[in-house]
Amino acid sequence: MKEKIFIDADVILDVVFERKPFFYHSQKILSLVEKNLFEGFTSSLILANCYYIVQHTKNKDVALKTISKLRSILTILPLTDKEIGESINSNMNDFEDGVQYFIAVNNGVDIIITRNIQDYKNVNIRVFLPNDFLNLEKIKKLFD
Repeated sequence: MKEKIFIDADVILDVVFERKPFFYHSQKILSLVEKNLFEGFTSSLILANCYYIVQHTKNKDVALKTISKLRSILTILPLTDKEIGESINSNMNDFEDGVQYFIAVNNGVDIIITRNIQDYKNVNIRVFLPNDFLNLEKIKKLFD
């Protein structure tokens, strides 16, 4: 069974905007999902946020193509009232990261990939920066 990875908005936006120096690692993460080596997930909230940011920074057509591409490679998990309540009642510093965390946990995701690991202290899921995930021995072997 393939490991399930949750892709945070910053990783997606690194690829869309080709943000250096993060683009390479973030693109590699998405390529692992595209190659079907991992099951990739994100949330409906992240998808909506990405659309908003891309549409305002680039244009509507680019935003729609971005969302379509993401939907073709990632499973989009719903945001429910349950995750909102769990985030409110948690000890996480950032409400939105709490929502993402509980969406991932409630859907049996194994790993969160984000560039914002500082907000995921003392959680019950593995959280990696994209480059740290790619440097895991089992991941490096996939590229050999």
